[in-house]
Amino acid sequence: MVIKFFISTIFIFIFSSAYNQDIKYAKQILDTLCSENYHGRGYAFEADKKAANFIVKEFEKYDLRKFKRNYKQKFNISVNTFPLENSLMIGDSLMVPGRDFLTSSFSSSISGKYELLKLTPEVLNDKYKFKQIVNSDLSDKVILIDTLGLNNPEFKIDYKLIVNDNVLKAKAVIIISDKNLMYVPSQIQKDFTQIILRREKYNKKFNTVSLNIRNKYLEKYNTQNLVSYIKGQSDTFIVFSAHYDHIGHNGKEAFFPGANDNGSGVAMVLNIAKYFSELKQKPKYSIAFMFFSGEELGLLGSKYYTENPLFPLKKIKFLINLDMVGSGDKGIQIVNGSVFKNEFDKIVGINNNKNYLPKIKIRGAAANSDHYFFYANGVKSFFIYTLGQYKEYHNIYDKPDILPLNKFEELFKLLIDFCEQI
Repeated sequence: MVIKFFISTIFIFIFSSAYNQDIKYAKQILDTLCSENYHGRGYAFEADKKAANFIVKEFEKYDLRKFKRNYKQKFNISVNTFPLENSLMIGDSLMVPGRDFLTSSFSSSISGKYELLKLTPEVLNDKYKFKQIVNSDLSDKVILIDTLGLNNPEFKIDYKLIVNDNVLKAKAVIIISDKNLMYVPSQIQKDFTQIILRREKYNKKFNTVSLNIRNKYLEKYNTQNLVSYIKGQSDTFIVFSAHYDHIGHNGKEAFFPGANDNGSGVAMVLNIAKYFSELKQKPKYSIAFMFFSGEELGLLGSKYYTENPLFPLKKIKFLINLDMVGSGDKGIQIVNGSVFKNEFDKIVGINNNKNYLPKIKIRGAAANSDHYFFYANGVKSFFIYTLGQYKEYHNIYDKPDILPLNKFEELFKLLIDFCEQI
């Protein structure tokens, strides 16, 4: 009994050490890529290149193969960035970027102190007052628009024209928002500035606003996908993919760490690469690891790859794309699950047998991550993301120190088992 207990204890210790090592490696990746040195993995400060170089070093560490002379597949994008000043003062109250306000991603530069014209429900519900404003010269004013309490359904079209197209030709437009601040990058630059301000920071007493916002538009900016592989017994591939880009800065003081989106996916794919690189026997199929840039701008990197593949797309047996997999206490969702039902049933069967995850939810086709252009080109593919309590998304609070990584190793094992089954 003592011997059995001793052997059992050693086994548990070894298993636990391997488990901790995987999580430790994942956390190292997250802590690195989500640090201030990587500037939110956007395109200001060439942060995408810094992140790419880090991932390439991991490829080299595990002796992964290249399809061409290096791991990088270069392509061009256009993107509006905010690496410089980004300050907003309403009256005498200085707002904090990322926390109190965001400069919308398509905005242009502006600097100065301006009179604040408030478009409140009292004004917007009165057609006569609103018509007077529409017919006036607002070129030296900043519009602040607040629709809380608005009961004019006809104003919806006007609202979009005012806030998105600046049809009133104001210096800038400030939108009062009751929702959490969420930043989405833009490929374009418009000729005005738009600000999203949290409602609790709106002081109705003040009638002036001071702005100092400087954007930097990058046209034909050179970025890169990253691709490596392990040679198997066949030249058919299983592919694991994740996007490594995020949304960068909103002014030099506010950056978006992007731990769950998508540091977690990068950490998972690198863990899988590490696992297969350490196997003594070649896998049946070759296994490729793809990390895409430009996802946050509209799946640009994966689209470019499918138009310029490094090996024939018909050679991909299955692709598994991982995006936002850092919180799995409620299980996972599989996009394309109902499209490729046989493969979905296999992964559910594995989970039922081994009880890795509390739930696997099925979903149909959706153009919501980097699997999409592969799927559109006839490649069998899943997009997997986790379901959990963690809600930080496209904000300054998506940090590695609060990302739980619960069920991270369970998902890792499920993916390995699925890969081995297919």
